[in-house]
Amino acid sequence: MATALNEELVRNITTNVTVPLVFRQFVSNWSISQWNVEKWSTVFGDREIPFRCMRKDFISDEPCWERKCKVKKLTFKNFINNLAASKEWMYFDYKYLHQWFDADSELCKELSWKQFGYDKGAADTTLWMGSEGSHTPAHQDTYGYNIIAQVHGKKRWILFPPETGGLKPTRVPYEESSVYSELNFFCPHSLDVFNGLTGGRMVELSAGDALVVPRGWWHYVQNIDPVNITLNMWLPHEKDPSAHVSEALIKIFIAQMCKDLPLETAKMLVNPNEDDIVDTPLAVLFLQLETVANTYMDKKRRVRRVKRQKTRDDDSPLPDLEEFDLKGLVGNPGNNMEIAPSITSADLMNVLKDNLSKYANTERALDDDELDGATSSLCLTKAVIDAFSQNDVIDLVKHNLLARLS
Repeated sequence: MATALNEELVRNITTNVTVPLVFRQFVSNWSISQWNVEKWSTVFGDREIPFRCMRKDFISDEPCWERKCKVKKLTFKNFINNLAASKEWMYFDYKYLHQWFDADSELCKELSWKQFGYDKGAADTTLWMGSEGSHTPAHQDTYGYNIIAQVHGKKRWILFPPETGGLKPTRVPYEESSVYSELNFFCPHSLDVFNGLTGGRMVELSAGDALVVPRGWWHYVQNIDPVNITLNMWLPHEKDPSAHVSEALIKIFIAQMCKDLPLETAKMLVNPNEDDIVDTPLAVLFLQLETVANTYMDKKRRVRRVKRQKTRDDDSPLPDLEEFDLKGLVGNPGNNMEIAPSITSADLMNVLKDNLSKYANTERALDDDELDGATSSLCLTKAVIDAFSQNDVIDLVKHNLLARLS
């Protein structure tokens, strides 16, 4: 008998699935998924929204880093009215709802993740709103796993497994919550670096669709329709305590480098949301490291105690394994689920060529501000940071640190 979805099962799936999973039209019952542009204009009202912007025809082998984007403040209505004439893509992204809307606003009151099995609402939700071509550089999230609800327009996701080679991970620009790829999936100057890049998956989400991105999966995300609105929430993963220690170590290293460099150079090393790293006393950063290291070690001690107790008490019942038949669930048409489809290297190249054909202008000379600020100009500094931040290096440092603190 085919298994039907319910809140408990969906929560189990989202917690444990190891491949990107699409729930087609799963949130189409949300009233938010039915809102048109006029309704969203009413919801946003006359508040000015800071959009990060960049010319659509910008070609570079580096991603369109946030530091290189301009910021324009527009009302939602002006954002809509400027779409047709604008030569830029515009993105109001990574914004927590509770920082922009009152708890009693219609949007916040309507939002609930209960059908995913989580008692979460607006306070746990992030908003992403952008025009055609707006995108997030390819990256992997440092912590947790991600549930996405597409509520307006179409959005393309290109994803790769955590262990994928060839993506050129970098910590410059530094952001605690993200490890970026050096590859530009929007309009790259050269396609050579994408040759042989395997293991990719690609999916387009329409309004009403939901997506689960498991821990560590790389993703490049681009808005396809003229207006795109997405909501998401990150949920903690059992490996987060270990990742917190790694990130605290990397943050101390990068902070120390930033403090000893000219301010303009230091700013190029970090994303704008990490600008305060220069002014944060090292004593504070070491206190943060101590806190997360103690949390991690306490967790390890608790796990060892539980294992010892189970060894002593052979009659103690083992917890039920949270298992589910993913193949069977996906195979049941009534569930309207799919694993994000695989794409070949050739498929990926065609997507990139389509972007270049649609947006790129090879005849246009780049402006000075487009030429300035490239992280590649940091050369040795960037190479040192990336060398110290490699997983095998930071894991060894973390192992030695915890051994000395135990």
